[in-house]
Amino acid sequence: MIARAAIMAGTEMGKGAFSIHCNKRGHFSCASRIVAIIRSARATWAVIAIIVLIALTGLFAHGPLSERTVAEAGLSLTYERFQRVTALARFTARISVSYGDEASLTLSPAFSNHFQIADIEPRPLRSSAGPGGLEFVFPAPAAGELPVVIWAHPRSFGHFDLTAAVDPEGRVAFSILVYP
Repeated sequence: MIARAAIMAGTEMGKGAFSIHCNKRGHFSCASRIVAIIRSARATWAVIAIIVLIALTGLFAHGPLSERTVAEAGLSLTYERFQRVTALARFTARISVSYGDEASLTLSPAFSNHFQIADIEPRPLRSSAGPGGLEFVFPAPAAGELPVVIWAHPRSFGHFDLTAAVDPEGRVAFSILVYP
């Protein structure tokens, strides 16, 4: 109401970056410009609020919407579904060892095509690369599960379908979206 009264009176509205000069002859177009500016400001704040909420939930990085765990007989893998191409990614595998003195983890060939491994904890006893993918052999724990953490850098951005397997039965499939 105050803005309309000021426009009708032919006064100057706003003295900042969005100052609008109105006279009696063009007061209807001036009012529509003010309404358009107010609407665009509200829309901008709504978009900013949505981006902040998405960021807080972890859709674009670490958070409850990004972290995923997949499990299948003897293998559980926790990873971030959404990753940045410039960031170090963490993959945590938990391997149930039922017998023997060694535990093996095999990552699909697509993993080595799309990720550069930076570190593995614990260190494997031996590793090999072949047409079946990357195989890591670890000493079996005295009891329970063997936790294995793999740190890797994405080589490029895109959507990747990967698999991880343990001998003899556990195989999990997982997808990762790497963005620039």
